[in-house]
Amino acid sequence: MKRVAPIAVVFAALALAACATPAQRITDRLQAAGVPGSQARCMGNRLAARLSVGQLAELNRVVKSAGGEKLTVNRLVRRLGDADPALVAKLVETGIVCAI
Repeated sequence: MKRVAPIAVVFAALALAACATPAQRITDRLQAAGVPGSQARCMGNRLAARLSVGQLAELNRVVKSAGGEKLTVNRLVRRLGDADPALVAKLVETGIVCAI
């Protein structure tokens, strides 16, 4: 039986990661930032469908800048500050719907 070269495994993992949907990437980032799993999945699906590319980029920037801070929807909204009001509204609406 042949052994798979470690580099092939790495390339396969990278290829699969590149195939992740926007919803999955949002979900993963929210979970990594401390949003509970079921809420992060719900938010990821809804935000991917409702946000523009620019809004997604802004949300990504804010989540990444959190460092190790555990994020809640409230903290995300505060971190967005004076960002696009439509982004903030969609984030709050999605957070409320997904928390229920």
